[in-house]
Amino acid sequence: MKNEALTAAKEAFQIEYECIKEMQNYFDEDAYSKAVELLKNAERIGATGCGHSGILCQQFAHLMCCIERP
Repeated sequence: MKNEALTAAKEAFQIEYECIKEMQNYFDEDAYSKAVELLKNAERIGATGCGHSGILCQQFAHLMCCIERP
């Protein structure tokens, strides 16, 4: 079972690696720059979600507090 679990984990990482690498072809630097500017200049940043999305929003909110962005 240990070898099967290790193989499955490696395959999962390989799939994620390939997906992220492929996204480089679609990365829009202008859109990214605009998003960063909007967040940088925003008076407040809101995030909302439920379930797993809610957990991610909590982590995002914590990150924003860590860098002193309300």
